[in-house]
Amino acid sequence: MKQVLLLMLAVLMYSCSQSSKEVVAEINGHKLYASELSQVTTQETFDLLNMAYEIKMRALDDLIKRKLIEYEALERSILVDEYLDTYVDSIMTASTGADTADLSFKNGMRSVLIRHLADSLFNKAQIKRYVYPPKQPKCVVADLCVQYRGNLDAATHLIVASDFSCKRCAEFEKTLKRIYNEYHDRVKFGFVSFADEPNLASLACEAAGKYGKFWEFHDAIFSYNALPDSAYILGLAKNLGLDVTRYKRDLQSAETYNNVNHTINKLMERGLFATPTIIINNRLVYITNSYEELTKLLDKELQNR
Repeated sequence: MKQVLLLMLAVLMYSCSQSSKEVVAEINGHKLYASELSQVTTQETFDLLNMAYEIKMRALDDLIKRKLIEYEALERSILVDEYLDTYVDSIMTASTGADTADLSFKNGMRSVLIRHLADSLFNKAQIKRYVYPPKQPKCVVADLCVQYRGNLDAATHLIVASDFSCKRCAEFEKTLKRIYNEYHDRVKFGFVSFADEPNLASLACEAAGKYGKFWEFHDAIFSYNALPDSAYILGLAKNLGLDVTRYKRDLQSAETYNNVNHTINKLMERGLFATPTIIINNRLVYITNSYEELTKLLDKELQNR
């Protein structure tokens, strides 16, 4: 399967590198060009590239685990097999009376213990991966309800599609805050609400945006230790000096609901399916929420501008 996929990708990458005026077929004397073919295969190509990316990431993790075991053996100035034998024997002898165990049991336990060792080393190690996902050619969301802060004139932008009711999103906000503090003078940071459907938090922020208070609501809601109810939202509006009656009318308006709902539907149409999804200069970053990997990608984008 992997070989077939890689062969298909090689063909795709080769075709993408050719001139858009390359003729791929003729129909009764009329020419059909590569650019026309690419327009109808954009999503399929992107899906295949993402599959290849995921294969690379899994293979990279396996390679890292093997290297970690090699480094452990190197520190002890012994061969890898000797290190593994010593590690496995020390556990088997101490816990199972392995001297009397049958061979199949020993082999099975050996595999389990080596996997456990590799996973343990992997979880303790400081790892930075620099394999990046492919760019989605038409992943443009700037026409939707995106709110921005940071350097609004910056050519490099990072947009997060997130959900106020998502625990992973709330955790990622801590990472995003670190990134924002370091890059806010060089990067344009955006947020777009991407829940299953418009909810109180997303509607509250959308309405607050009309009064220039979007980010105050955004930060307060993500810092809140529970899902906000209407009392919390209206109390927040009052504390921020808004006309609560007018704000409540905007919060409950069909316009606010339709704006948020339209954005959610358009995000799904453009290939987003999970939260938080990070978009850096139209690059969908599905896999990682790592500070190190995201800042490395930002640095790369800043260098290319």
